[in-house]
Amino acid sequence: MPQRTRRLFRIFGIDIEFDASWFIILFLIALSLAGEFQRIPGWSLATIWAATLITTALFFACLVLHELAHSLVARAYGIEVHAIRLYVFGGVSQITSEPKSPSAELLIALVGPLTSLVLGALFYLLAGQVQRSAPLGAMSWWLGMINILLGVFNLIPGFPLDGGRVLRALLWTANRNFLRATQWATQVGKVIAFLFILVGIVQVFHGGEWNGLWLAFIGWFLLTAADQSLKQTELRDALSQYLVRDLASPFFSRVSPDETLQHYFTQQAEQHDYQPSLVMAEDELLGLISPSDLKSIPRETWERTPVSEVMAPRDQVVTVSPRDGLGDVLDKMVTQNLPLLPVMEKSRVQGVIGRDRILQLVQSHFSSQRLPH
Repeated sequence: MPQRTRRLFRIFGIDIEFDASWFIILFLIALSLAGEFQRIPGWSLATIWAATLITTALFFACLVLHELAHSLVARAYGIEVHAIRLYVFGGVSQITSEPKSPSAELLIALVGPLTSLVLGALFYLLAGQVQRSAPLGAMSWWLGMINILLGVFNLIPGFPLDGGRVLRALLWTANRNFLRATQWATQVGKVIAFLFILVGIVQVFHGGEWNGLWLAFIGWFLLTAADQSLKQTELRDALSQYLVRDLASPFFSRVSPDETLQHYFTQQAEQHDYQPSLVMAEDELLGLISPSDLKSIPRETWERTPVSEVMAPRDQVVTVSPRDGLGDVLDKMVTQNLPLLPVMEKSRVQGVIGRDRILQLVQSHFSSQRLPH
């Protein structure tokens, strides 16, 4: 997991993580809510802050449900989802690969905004059952409003917003070219981002400093996100031309499960640039050990501790096939922070593939030819 993120909890096998910037939106929402609730007659200070904290927590839950909807539908289409990451502008599902068809892309993109719209409608219905000035009524009304706004905002066709992904699915259906559809959707997204920035600047010069700055900031965020998403798609397209067998190496570091940690570290780790080593008995893969695995083991015990006690066992080792695409392999490496993977064919080790070799290929590819925009 990147250093700037921390895990909050896990649901349906998906980590809910937060980025440091997420606290900005929580603080701003709490501040805004406290100001709104303060204007309601008859509310004590304790009621104001209790309602503020509860509503902020429920808003966070709604964001998670929005992203969880994306993630569960993606899983239904066979796409792995390891985490949902919360940022200053909401949440992002960490989907490991792109959808395989326009219909999958369309449904995965639509389900998030639809979830927010349904939640908004339910909160509005609840607000209609009680007085607007009552804590439950005020909280429900605000949550209804913010979920409707969230759903509508995400349907704006500004890639990589959900609406932009809907647009990409439609363009993909029309031209049957995923990369070209992404490029067109990105251009539309950039136009919308520039409009946000322009309207924000106009508002700043007409007295709406705060709203204008916030709108311009959203536009800048969308512009940056659109560029990053396009680069990721171009990277996937470039790597789709290669398979693991094109880049795998038959040479790798291997150790016996009975070797001591001291012998492994001095004889294998140092000689192989501290890359992970395959733990093998004859030709059978038993596990994987990395120098970082030794950090929790007292140095004075290395001489009597066998590798087998520290290694990741075989059932926890991620492996790849020679026929796997490099794009999917790189996704696994980046998502799980794996510098090297064993290449297996018919339960036998054929070699290894390292993340550094894939990145070298990417660098040489983009330096030798620019993909069409």
